[in-house]
Amino acid sequence: MVYKALRINELADGTFSRGIESMDTSQLPDGELLIRVHYSSLNYKDALSATGNKGITKRYPHTPGIDAAGVIEVSSSPLFKVGQSVLVTGYDLGMNCAGGYGQYIRIPAAWAIEQPSQLTPIDCMTIGTAGITAAIGLHKMELLGLKPSDGPIVVTGATGGVGSMAICLLNKAGYQTIAISGKTNAKDYL
Repeated sequence: MVYKALRINELADGTFSRGIESMDTSQLPDGELLIRVHYSSLNYKDALSATGNKGITKRYPHTPGIDAAGVIEVSSSPLFKVGQSVLVTGYDLGMNCAGGYGQYIRIPAAWAIEQPSQLTPIDCMTIGTAGITAAIGLHKMELLGLKPSDGPIVVTGATGGVGSMAICLLNKAGYQTIAISGKTNAKDYL
């Protein structure tokens, strides 16, 4: 099946080009789930991959996109059914495995989670990997007994995706936050 994807290509002179290319799902890696991607988000790792950072993506050509929300079109896993809405974040998606900036991804079933019923695919990718990471962090801290009355929480890297989302979530949950950033021009933002 033919689909479109953002592809990053390494050129002979060591530079990188970017563009939308036609691909075939037969070119995707092995995996139990073929997912039609509805949305992905933009992450710092995606920018690094799209500019040829070999610490993020080892082999080119490549399709970035470290997260995706979509619908399963083919499943060989008893855990997921065709037509089920899922989201994928983490693992090797968009780094060394074709990512969410393509209309299709193929992944191991262990990488997918069922889309929460109260969220749409666009909600999931608006929250994105950064929001999910921040929410998991807050959840784990609260499991360990943290509560707003314990005092302020310092958030470093406060202008980044995870830091920004952490501040929003912490404030919404009633915590006082102290934002720290090495970016001197970010005072108004913070």
